[in-house]
Amino acid sequence: MRFEAKTLFTLFMVVISAYTVLSARDWPFGTRLFPLIMGFTALILSLFQLSWELYQSAQAKSSDKREETGDLQIDWRMGSRVVARRAGIFFAWLFGFFFCIWIFGFFVAVPLYSFLYLKLQAKEGWWLSLALTFAAFLFFVVLFDQILHLHWFSPLIAELLTFAK
Repeated sequence: MRFEAKTLFTLFMVVISAYTVLSARDWPFGTRLFPLIMGFTALILSLFQLSWELYQSAQAKSSDKREETGDLQIDWRMGSRVVARRAGIFFAWLFGFFFCIWIFGFFVAVPLYSFLYLKLQAKEGWWLSLALTFAAFLFFVVLFDQILHLHWFSPLIAELLTFAK
């Protein structure tokens, strides 16, 4: 069994999420609701991750020809250009989403990004792309706007239009 740094980090996440749940249990209901929900979720997921990592380390073989680089697993047969291109595409989509939120706001960015990603990157069909985009937007609006009543910042385009008037 090999013990790796990622297993130590996962163990740290188990401890932090358990502490979050235990420390919030005596708080008033409205105050403890968020830490309990997030803490239980993180605790369960980090326990699953820890058990998976311990299982994988017990099964590890020295003949495995993969190198782990965080979330990006590469094969020795892959060229460095392919790995760099895939990482570049990932970061382009990530920064594109960030700038779309900044310029247009969440209510435009979420459906636009969902649809474009499904259509261009995942190469899904029109009906599936539209259905999943609608479902993501509906989930986003219902949860964050209608249930949680989050305060939304003013997007850059709205500020520019106000400034132009």
